[in-house]
Amino acid sequence: MQHRAAGSIIHGMTAPLLQATGLERTDQGSARLADFDLRLERGEVVGLLGVNGAGKSTALALLSGALAPSRGRVEVLGRNLHASPSVRHHIGLLPERAPLYPQLTVEENLDFAGRLRGLRGKALSQARNKMVEQLDLGGFQRRLCSRLSRGMAQRAAIAQALIHSPDILILDEPTAGLDPAQAQELRNLIRRVSPDCAVLLASHILEDMEQLCSRVVVLSRGRKVAEQSLKDGSSLRVRLGRPPEPGSGFLTALPGVTAATEQGDGWYLLRVQTPPESLAPHMAAWELQALLPTRYSLQSLLAEALE
Repeated sequence: MQHRAAGSIIHGMTAPLLQATGLERTDQGSARLADFDLRLERGEVVGLLGVNGAGKSTALALLSGALAPSRGRVEVLGRNLHASPSVRHHIGLLPERAPLYPQLTVEENLDFAGRLRGLRGKALSQARNKMVEQLDLGGFQRRLCSRLSRGMAQRAAIAQALIHSPDILILDEPTAGLDPAQAQELRNLIRRVSPDCAVLLASHILEDMEQLCSRVVVLSRGRKVAEQSLKDGSSLRVRLGRPPEPGSGFLTALPGVTAATEQGDGWYLLRVQTPPESLAPHMAAWELQALLPTRYSLQSLLAEALE
């Protein structure tokens, strides 16, 4: 039976599931990834965003243990990933191309993936049955993988990555090539499994990031050029009919407001760490006219980062 690791303790604190520090990969004198840091916690979905050639696949290969860094370190539950190969057991990987044997059935592919991860006998059959149920593969488990649609093949490949109950799930372009309905179905699936692990999702599709990720890291030419939280309610637009004084300094005195920018015509953009509705009573005396949660524009973030 599989036991999910609770996390290691370092100096009285729980270590992150994954911590990458100063990662670099150089091939033939050219840096494919440089000075890359990343931290992953259980229950969060983090996106790696960038155009083709930005370094996303290299980063995923280093973070999954498939590629050794030229410099830097990856720790999984406090242990060095590249010095301790057994640590890879905590990672589930879906590469850009689904690693399915076309001449085998879905069930046979799952059994093969499970045996590679050390599952045998009853533990293997229980893990396979759990994946078939969790990923709605019941009607396809005896179908040859060569006869699966692209969307169903991706679903089966994610089942392979999850069969050993990993703490970290790494996905490389999971919705690429899917039609809109298949892509949305796969996003819903990722959303269902994400609370039990940390998910790292590489994609150039903004909709994947906007729907799934709590945080996005932007890569360009092998370097991290931006990082942005995408949590709902992290920013607000408010319109005050009668602010007490010019400027926005009075707003930063409100509970939970960390920054405020005046935008003209009575509008202010706030960065907040509190629910939007909790601020309304504090603004009543200033003739609050609008209080609108906003989402950061990923298109703008990407454009700014690549300038």
